[in-house]
Amino acid sequence: MRYAPALAGVLLVLTACGGSGDGPPVETVQGVVLEVNGDLEGVESFVLRTDDGEVLELVPSPDGDFRFPLAHLYDHLRTSEPLSVGLDRSADPPLAVSMRDADSSAWHDAESHPDTTAAPEASVVTAPPAPSTTTVPATTEADPPGVVIDLTITDGSVEGGVRRVAARVGQWVTLRVSGNASDEVHIHGYDLYIELIEGQGRLTFEASIPGVFEVELERAHTLVLQLEVS
Repeated sequence: MRYAPALAGVLLVLTACGGSGDGPPVETVQGVVLEVNGDLEGVESFVLRTDDGEVLELVPSPDGDFRFPLAHLYDHLRTSEPLSVGLDRSADPPLAVSMRDADSSAWHDAESHPDTTAAPEASVVTAPPAPSTTTVPATTEADPPGVVIDLTITDGSVEGGVRRVAARVGQWVTLRVSGNASDEVHIHGYDLYIELIEGQGRLTFEASIPGVFEVELERAHTLVLQLEVS
């Protein structure tokens, strides 16, 4: 019995230090989905760029608190709508332990997203194929009717800053890039690419999918434009 006070003191210290079995700390971050790895039947990981500019590759936790099928991440990839993620950085790679739409305080209703692996109605797998003009130099052809966007990217930054450009569904959009970037320009949602040759490139495509789409330097994960189609 003489050891009882000492044992009680040890238990008190463990409790104060979190030794009661609490899990790792969870950090909440918000950002846009840049990439989804896997398929509609099983998402293995995804890339999130946070509002602070950090680029993270995250693995969904096997016992995560997700109130929607993981295939819903493809909707976020297509529309660039923000995502809120509960993040466990103690794992390598970090784990996504919870997910919800960042523009809503409520989790997705499980009844409105049945537990199924079927493709969402607006799945990106139905996006139109890339036109054949992907790598045509920026100054060799007349522009078709529609929206013409000129971007100058120098030393990884877009001249004039990142802007949002509007287009109507069904319009042709021509994106012309100049500067010194050695990279690809990726139009998310449409899954179209411009391979920059000595910093130059051009792409013309039909704006057939409504939404707000991020345009970025693919390898640098640098946002250069937002395209709003309505």
